[in-house]
Amino acid sequence: MNTRNHLSYESLLQRADKSVSEAVATVGKTYRLNYHFMPQAYWMNDPNGLVFFNGYYHVFYQHHPYSSEWGSMHWGHARTKDFIDWEHLPISLAPSEDYDADGCLSGSAVVGNGVLHLFYTGQRVVDGKTTQVQCRATSLDGVNFVKDRRNPLISDYPPEGSPDFRDPKVWEHSGVWFMALASGKDGIGKVLLYKSRDLSQWEYVGVLAQSDGTQGTVWECPDVFSLGGKHVLVVSPIGREPRRVIYFVGTLDYESGRFTADYSKELDHGPDFYAAQSFFGTERRLILAWMDAWDVDIPSKKDNWAGAFTIPRELVLDANGCLRIHPLPELRRLRKEHFSATSILLDGNEKKLAAFDLKEAGLEIILQLDMEKTTASHFGIVFADAQSSSQFSVGFKEKGKKLYLDTNDVGSGRKGIFSATLSLQEDRLELRIFVDRSSIEIFSDNGAVSLTSRTYPSSHTLIPHVFAVDGKLEVASIERWSLAK
Repeated sequence: MNTRNHLSYESLLQRADKSVSEAVATVGKTYRLNYHFMPQAYWMNDPNGLVFFNGYYHVFYQHHPYSSEWGSMHWGHARTKDFIDWEHLPISLAPSEDYDADGCLSGSAVVGNGVLHLFYTGQRVVDGKTTQVQCRATSLDGVNFVKDRRNPLISDYPPEGSPDFRDPKVWEHSGVWFMALASGKDGIGKVLLYKSRDLSQWEYVGVLAQSDGTQGTVWECPDVFSLGGKHVLVVSPIGREPRRVIYFVGTLDYESGRFTADYSKELDHGPDFYAAQSFFGTERRLILAWMDAWDVDIPSKKDNWAGAFTIPRELVLDANGCLRIHPLPELRRLRKEHFSATSILLDGNEKKLAAFDLKEAGLEIILQLDMEKTTASHFGIVFADAQSSSQFSVGFKEKGKKLYLDTNDVGSGRKGIFSATLSLQEDRLELRIFVDRSSIEIFSDNGAVSLTSRTYPSSHTLIPHVFAVDGKLEVASIERWSLAK
């Protein structure tokens, strides 16, 4: 290979790995998470190449191995058998060629004929002009990768696209391989479709789907899959406020290459859920997302690391065609210390739970609320910092019709109120909350609604308070577990 800086490709990878290894000892623990996947050190963003191969779930990710700031993108790599214990592996991709000199950007992975294929976007910037092309690297052992000598496999965007031309998502259907690519033109976000018989020669099919004019200017990180007899398209729009991952449920006509949507919604209503991707090679539709964002300060940068992934989640389509998102059942293995109570009536007051130390473990809380007996217009749970006035809260307003997360009074990080409307079709309302040292993930409405955010309390110790305002709240049951590996 004609590598830059006269270094062999192996030397570039070794240098990146050495940089991360040497930085591990300098990583501050203040906001390190207990049960979420994080880089060993330095910067991480989008999940890439999620694939099941040789008995492991492999996770690749956008990684800058030289600082806790975004920089020239490499592909970090880890694998797991259970999403509990992770093995960090050597960096898989590094910028080395003219076509990817300024970064190996996001992409996907598939298994074909026993070979693991990574598809990624190579980026080059010359005189302020950015060129993005589609590339491949392969591996027989799932650890060591070789870039295809024919790269770039797709060297230019079609007339319907633009220089924003990236994030290849590859899958197989009826013996044919398909590739969805992020793009946009004239302020309209688009997903472009290609097809191939051999994963090498790619033929342009056309525009798979595009924005209605209100859904973003570029549709990043597209994902396409079948689920429950329908098809789902997931995109991460830029040029849309608030920036939220959108999903569409509908039908993909493989003959025409067009996706027809029945409806669309936000996949998560929180501020720190982006670049969601699903696994190739699994019976269940499992997803991960980047649990951070570009538009807010990340306090952990000063501790020589930045970025984390959400807990793994499973997507299902119910009998009514509604997409549901559930925490992976395997996470129950993390449960340790347990507390439970039943039949708690609150009438304009609150119930304080035992203080919890996030230094060594996370927290899971499940509230079952009896809506038939509840008259309060506003109720939920406050997580108060034991050593300051800092707090954040999760609750319901409009008699349970609106779920919200309020981080305005949290110690540092993002401030705001983030909300979602619920269907409230049942008499029993469940609220499930996962709290870690610097994150919160909320699930309700039988998986139809979730909110994800990074939160940074001033201290490790939180005191939860269940509260009710303007009426009675009937808590049918409350369960709390500490979560630790």
